[in-house]
Amino acid sequence: MVDQMLDRRSQRTCAALHSAFVELLLEQGYATLKVGTVADRANVGRSTFYEHYRTKHDLLRASIVGPFSILADLVGPTGSSDAVTTLLRHFRDHQQVARVLLSWPTRPLLCQTLANLIVERLRRSPDGVARIPLELIAAQVAHAQLSLVESWVHGRPRLDLDVAADALRRTAVALAGVHNENSTI
Repeated sequence: MVDQMLDRRSQRTCAALHSAFVELLLEQGYATLKVGTVADRANVGRSTFYEHYRTKHDLLRASIVGPFSILADLVGPTGSSDAVTTLLRHFRDHQQVARVLLSWPTRPLLCQTLANLIVERLRRSPDGVARIPLELIAAQVAHAQLSLVESWVHGRPRLDLDVAADALRRTAVALAGVHNENSTI
């Protein structure tokens, strides 16, 4: 019972930190965002922030791992077109946040986080021996995906939702297939 209460309290604290982070991100941008300001806005102490995250980068990573797992899953058999469609709608519905995150200085951190998730999936793949380092393939997939997501969010060029989702899936599969020495790509 005590563990459940602590877990719920921890979840509430993380949710408050995440909410404060997003609000401040929109107000002042990522570069000037300070841990103390996030903690103050979330109405927690700095020490409480540090119980959950080491840096604002860790908070950002934690915020994007869930949605980016959907993109990372596209390199394997578990990728869902419905999930990608829902994710793209989410990005469009929250385009102000997406635009901030998809630009400098957060873009490289997003790309690295997505690439790390993709590497995890590629390592689980039983498709043979890697011809080039998985990290390189994963970075290539991540850059391609984020470029397409950014275009989708900005509406330039205008893409239908299903076309964008299918393009994300097909390019992820094609680029990930390069790691298999038995690949026909």
